[in-house]
Amino acid sequence: MDLNNDLIEGAKSGRAGLEALIAAAWPEAYKIAWSVLRDPGLAEDAAQEACVSMARSLDTLKEPGAFRGWFAHIVVNRAISVARKILRTQPLETTTEYAVEFDTSGSLDLHDALAGLSVIQRSAVILHYYAGLSSAEIASAAGIPRSTVRFHLMLARRALHRKLSPDRPNPSEGVPYAL
Repeated sequence: MDLNNDLIEGAKSGRAGLEALIAAAWPEAYKIAWSVLRDPGLAEDAAQEACVSMARSLDTLKEPGAFRGWFAHIVVNRAISVARKILRTQPLETTTEYAVEFDTSGSLDLHDALAGLSVIQRSAVILHYYAGLSSAEIASAAGIPRSTVRFHLMLARRALHRKLSPDRPNPSEGVPYAL
């Protein structure tokens, strides 16, 4: 997402600027939401909700340079909220798309492995590796300590390694913070 401070400041001052900011931020918002939800319709809903939330709270953003992490955090939270809503409103047997089922034949898909992570670990992985945010940016956007982000990234990497490469030793096992 290539956003400059002028675009963000313009969005704070008027509708045309806000529309331009949403247009610039939409592609990444949709990609992040899709990576959490893995459903195009739900991802679109979550990204739209995130854009509405961003528009309503843009005045609270004090540092335009922090927009990317701040907005990515909003998108992940909206995507998680949409997923929770679906899980609450549908009977369990109709939510198999969100159930964690691992293929024991050895051909495990990365998305399936990500689905096996806790929500906070999956969010940290998506924001760090997919959206390209540093642990400091994620921590700032989430309002949690950087060490907490790093801890969840470490746990997620270990879990992913166990699921994706069960026959290979994990070099980070036993290392508290292998970032």
